[in-house]
Amino acid sequence: MDIDFSLYNKVVNSPQDSITKYKNLSREAYRVGDLNTFKTYSDIVLAIAIANDLEEIRVRSLVNIAIYYQQTDQYEKSLESYLEAEKLVTVLPNGSYLKILIETNLGNLHNSLGNSELAILAMKKALELSKDHDNTEEFENVAYSVLGTAYLNQKKFHEALTYMKLSKKLAIKMNRDDNLIRTMINISECYLKEKKYEDVIKNSSEVLELITNKESIESKALTQITIGAAYIGLEKYAKALTPLEEAKDIGVSGGFLKIKMDAHNYLAQVYESLGKLKKSLGEQKAYTQTRDQYFKTLSKAQRLKVEKESEIKSDIISQQQESIVFLSKEKQLSIFAGVVLVILFIVSSIIYWNRRRKLKEESIQLQGDKLLLKSENEVLKDKLNTIALTNHKQKISEQNSQSKEFKKTSFSLQEQEKHMKNVLEYMEEKKPYLDHEIKQSDIAKNLDMSVHLFSEVLNACFKKNFNSFINLYRVDQAKQLMKNPRYKHYKILAIGYEAGFPSKTSFNRVFKNLVGLTPTEYQKKHSNSL
Repeated sequence: MDIDFSLYNKVVNSPQDSITKYKNLSREAYRVGDLNTFKTYSDIVLAIAIANDLEEIRVRSLVNIAIYYQQTDQYEKSLESYLEAEKLVTVLPNGSYLKILIETNLGNLHNSLGNSELAILAMKKALELSKDHDNTEEFENVAYSVLGTAYLNQKKFHEALTYMKLSKKLAIKMNRDDNLIRTMINISECYLKEKKYEDVIKNSSEVLELITNKESIESKALTQITIGAAYIGLEKYAKALTPLEEAKDIGVSGGFLKIKMDAHNYLAQVYESLGKLKKSLGEQKAYTQTRDQYFKTLSKAQRLKVEKESEIKSDIISQQQESIVFLSKEKQLSIFAGVVLVILFIVSSIIYWNRRRKLKEESIQLQGDKLLLKSENEVLKDKLNTIALTNHKQKISEQNSQSKEFKKTSFSLQEQEKHMKNVLEYMEEKKPYLDHEIKQSDIAKNLDMSVHLFSEVLNACFKKNFNSFINLYRVDQAKQLMKNPRYKHYKILAIGYEAGFPSKTSFNRVFKNLVGLTPTEYQKKHSNSL
């Protein structure tokens, strides 16, 4: 809405009619959650009040503008508007409605900023000022609610519920559904922190019944958030979807950053638990973007001490396969002659030693892979290139000396070097390892090789099979993401999915084998340096 404020910034004979008109329009806009329009009409009222020296209207308009900035998480601007209004009411008596209103709203703002102690001090001051006012209960109702939230933020749940229930009692007595709704939302939040999930759902359902078209749409979104969070706590993930999606839609349409951020965060958990990894990743990305936007609104004010998003903790136990199987058939074969026993012994010995030799090779390869990923500063492509060149020189040396260990391949040493470069360039440029469903045949086709030739190249140049080769790139990608500040708040599942791993199980197992730490341990280790 483009408004020419010069039309209102002048003295008129009867400003009250215009003020009444725009105040009513601003109230309606606030009710339906159209905060930008609410702000525009409040600015118009402020312009008329300043031009016509209407100090009380000016203060009320500043309070409304401060509320707008607070609702849209622009806390610095909100604080500026409240302080400007506070200066204008210093000449008023202590029992002045506007003076008490500003103090109570400042207390609420301090809660939003995480300054619980300042909120408590502001509310106690407001309660003291309200003693000189005719309508003490109205301010007590708001003050008790804010005090309850302040103690909730301090995790003093008993004190929080005590004040919230006092506020609820007063709201019912005064027949103030708007205050009752806000207080009951806070009570649900308190139950949520105490993990009383059934109480959350019961209380929040009562709130939804109280909400009508007269109440702010924000209240509905906050209620749906708590219901969704409670269902997550009860591990009823499918039931959490509808309220959280509704809250997200309201957050988007109404510009409520905090609501939008929380909804994305909870939905990421829900979709992960339901096995819908792509949707979980989408919500995780949206959460991170919204979180960045939210923190930008706090850059000039005191930063909120936001609790790190909860991660679904999991015990990640990485085990290497037990590989030596000893088959004892003596009792079953006792009827056989000694010749059969000797044959079985020979066969078992061959299997045992072949398996042991294979395990030793795999162990050496695993140690080599760990060394590849150990250096944090060297690019993986350069490391693999170095290994390939070393193998290439060794082949030449073995070929020249006609070593018995020399193994012939279906291609020459010159072709081997060409294939090696093509593979490394393709992996670097196309990043096929990011595809969760990539197959050896897909890469071979894109490199114009047969599957057999591609497998032979990996073995001859890099001493690796396809799975170990592709996993090297995926683990390296995951490490880079976890060291990138932009991905600081990504869940482990999202990191693994972004790096190309098809499941959390494979990500945890492969990462632990190659790095020596679980993904969670590695992320925590490097988060301190971000």
